[in-house]
Amino acid sequence: MRIMRPALALVLAGVLSATAACGDDGSGKQGDTTGAKLTMFAFSSSPAEDAVLRKAIDDYNKQGRNTVDLKVLPEYDTALTTALAGGQPPDVFYLNDNKLPDLGKSGALEPTGDQVDNPGDFYDTLKQSFTYQGTYYCAPKDFSTLQLVYNTADFEAAGLKPPTTWEELATTAKALTKPGHPGLVLAPEFYRWGAFFAQAGAWPTDDGITKMTMDTQPMRQALQYLTDNHKAGSFGTPAAVGAGWGGEAFGKGLTSMTIEGNWIVGAMKNDFPSVKYGVAELPAGPKGKGTMSFSVCYGVAKASKSKAAAVDLVKFLTSPDEQLTITKEFPVMPSRKSLADKWLTDKPELKAFVAGGDYAKKSVFVPGFSTVIDTFNDGIQGLAKGNKSVDDVVSSTQKAGGSVLG
Repeated sequence: MRIMRPALALVLAGVLSATAACGDDGSGKQGDTTGAKLTMFAFSSSPAEDAVLRKAIDDYNKQGRNTVDLKVLPEYDTALTTALAGGQPPDVFYLNDNKLPDLGKSGALEPTGDQVDNPGDFYDTLKQSFTYQGTYYCAPKDFSTLQLVYNTADFEAAGLKPPTTWEELATTAKALTKPGHPGLVLAPEFYRWGAFFAQAGAWPTDDGITKMTMDTQPMRQALQYLTDNHKAGSFGTPAAVGAGWGGEAFGKGLTSMTIEGNWIVGAMKNDFPSVKYGVAELPAGPKGKGTMSFSVCYGVAKASKSKAAAVDLVKFLTSPDEQLTITKEFPVMPSRKSLADKWLTDKPELKAFVAGGDYAKKSVFVPGFSTVIDTFNDGIQGLAKGNKSVDDVVSSTQKAGGSVLG
């Protein structure tokens, strides 16, 4: 599961007018569910996963209702941006949750979230991630959550068990720390530290994303906890140990714990197959458990001339049988709650990732908020390095958010 950061917002201002110009052509095809020639855009996750998606589309085509031309694009961001701006988008396309507000605001999306079968079966957090100003736009295809990944050999040698509280996490990390080897490595960014904010009962904004809420005791408590452990040397960053991300640091034995999503499973299998590890739910904070979710939905273009057929394709791809087939061999998890136990049948060690779906915090805000996250990330990096204070980060992020939210 990747978190896209394409430059869609730079061109979306022109999408609404292009969409209006390229709507229903009066042919009546908008309501037809058969006989359409659809185009679908998808980004590449891995050759194996691409092959599974292609097989799913082939199976759909064999049903004879419609024909889908699947384009798995290496330059996905550019291709989708160009297609949207030109008014000739794909009928169906992958859309990361953090880009939903931009497209929802632009008018480029057809609301189809409730048109799939049994829409109530999807995790509420995921549905919220694909809702903008009260409109649920698209059904999530799968999801990931953050949890604690730990080296079982290191834990056994030290006589440790997975920590369940902040205090235990700090103590465990300290016990596993040695020169050049912090006990825990996590990326210094909102999309990792945010799990701790949720555990403290803090968040950068209110639930309605109408005002900034950085200057609160819970937020300061979370930031200070992370800062203190970095200062003590028991928490570290991937860059500090010469790694590109937490999974690499963990796989190379540069740390005994990391906080990553279930995408780490594929990396461990491919790059570090000899490393034995376990996955536990993140330790609870002052307000209980907390994590973050990341998802992708099947978007349907407002400008599509075959919307009903596009929805038919989405219904097929999100059906229980098909979704279980698509996710069975990969660490991404089905977005339908009813499939959790079946998905875990041959991978019970990943139960913690699935459990996070019940309480995960969505990482989606409003159009234009990416600049606030950039400011926050700059502050988080400063806290990890020890050259900024909690007051500095709270103040700068509160101010940056105020300029966006008003």
